Amino acid sequence: MIDGGFRKNTVNVICGGPGAGKSTFAIQYILHNLNRNHPGLLISFEMSEKQIIQDCLSLGFFEIEEHIENGSLTILHFFGEDLVFPPLDFIQDIREVIKGGEDVLISIDPFTYLTLFMDETERKFLSMIFQELREIGTTVVTLEENKNGSPVTLLPLYLADSVICLEDIGMGELYNRTLKIVKTRGARHGEGLYPYSIENGVGIVVEATMGQKSRIIAKRDFDDVFDEEIGKIARSEDPLAPKVSRKLEVLKDNWVRDSDPRDLIDLVIRTELGSL
Repeated sequence: MIDGGFRKNTVNVICGGPGAGKSTFAIQYILHNLNRNHPGLLISFEMSEKQIIQDCLSLGFFEIEEHIENGSLTILHFFGEDLVFPPLDFIQDIREVIKGGEDVLISIDPFTYLTLFMDETERKFLSMIFQELREIGTTVVTLEENKNGSPVTLLPLYLADSVICLEDIGMGELYNRTLKIVKTRGARHGEGLYPYSIENGVGIVVEATMGQKSRIIAKRDFDDVFDEEIGKIARSEDPLAPKVSRKLEVLKDNWVRDSDPRDLIDLVIRTELGSL
């Protein structure tokens, strides 16, 4: 559903209401990568390390104890009410824990506390915090939503590189819980509503059909159509021709539709070059 997963050195927001599975997502993300030899840092503003371990064991994530013992996973527990502004000590604590390590994966659950006590002026520093997190590693942060489906904080979601919303409707049917990918900067993503469940031993399981998955996989069925038009542009003497050719090359490599691209190609050519 996200072409290639979270990009390296990005900040990715998971938002949802109580019981939607935000914490499960954050822990599952870390453990999935720990099992593939990527070091992880789990920061909690709600649960202590002991509580996190208990929750993981109840979900069947038994490997968490092994990762803590061998030092590949570090858990930090902060009290949100004790944070001071600007929360530079929070960033410094992260840097001290990772000790300059690279490719560190971070989960912050919930990020809500970092914005809850900030006024409008102080929230401007969130951009700085996000940039610091990008320099440190790849981060997943969770945000609490209210009953209206909007974050209880005023965190500008445009600061995030990707935003995924989890919703627990509570009706007990197929779409009891749904996942929606709001944005993924620099990557393709699915655009539907995806039902998901939370299963012991596995965590969050998203139920996407093959048709839904195919919508983010580039189609090669029309390469000859693109190549033909790119060849025509290459023979043009228009100084913009090389740039338009490059645009169509990118479009070809990212064409996920089942429909013929000729109309769109024609529109691009007429808009950029007038005609051939």
